Amino acid sequence: MNITVLSENLKCDLKDLKNEHGLSLYIEMDNHHLLFDTGRSDNFIKNAEKLGIPLEKIEYVIISHAHQDHIGGLINFLRINKKAKIYMKKQVFEEYYFSFMGFKKNISVNKNLFLEYSNRICFINSFTEIVKEIYLFPKIDKNAAMPSGNKLLYLKKGSTLVQDSFEHELVMVIKESNGISVFTGCGHSGVVNIVKTVRKVFPNLSMKALIGGFHLISIPIINLMGSKTKIEKIVKIIKEENIQKVYTGHCTGKSAYMKFRYFLGDMVEYLNLGRKINV
Repeated sequence: MNITVLSENLKCDLKDLKNEHGLSLYIEMDNHHLLFDTGRSDNFIKNAEKLGIPLEKIEYVIISHAHQDHIGGLINFLRINKKAKIYMKKQVFEEYYFSFMGFKKNISVNKNLFLEYSNRICFINSFTEIVKEIYLFPKIDKNAAMPSGNKLLYLKKGSTLVQDSFEHELVMVIKESNGISVFTGCGHSGVVNIVKTVRKVFPNLSMKALIGGFHLISIPIINLMGSKTKIEKIVKIIKEENIQKVYTGHCTGKSAYMKFRYFLGDMVEYLNLGRKINV
């Protein structure tokens, strides 16, 4: 399986690519082409063109959750790709906000944009194998603590903002002959919870890779995310489950990433924009 990073906060050495606060991964397997998230804008499409990646070949798009930085580019993709099925939670079309010290911003998608493409959208409500060896987990057992940064994220109910419980988030697992790879998006449900939920379904398979954001990025003034304790708990589950490789970035943040490198060394690598990895 080959993965190319089409949208990410930080560039690699390819200076002509357009970075943004977002995530999009192009995944190429022997028999399938898929997209995991679509970044904040159409930048991932421009980057794909520069990298020679034919987005028209993509058959499946998985949207990890409702925030703009993971779904914002979807409408642009639907206009150029005429066949891909889009998989997401139905809760994606609710209204979501970021709120911090009096500042409030709508970070949800405009559902009206997708009315004309409703026949291509598949809502996932239960554990589903969308195609052979590609699985979606729409329900994560939230027994361990979730990221502290979730406290800044809200769902609008009527005229009131309530704490987001992330019912709109899903996780993807790809199974290959030598093990499984877990894709987290932003990991709002908590990396420890995600790994434990996946392990219940695949108790005997090697976890060869954990890929995506862990929602540990720091915020100025009040550091709600990326505490040493939370990082150590993630490190602990990675070691306990013998996860062979970790590829992270986006909402993990550079500071947390460096802490992971301290604890785990070269088994952790950054998902820079434009990077190609083989898993």
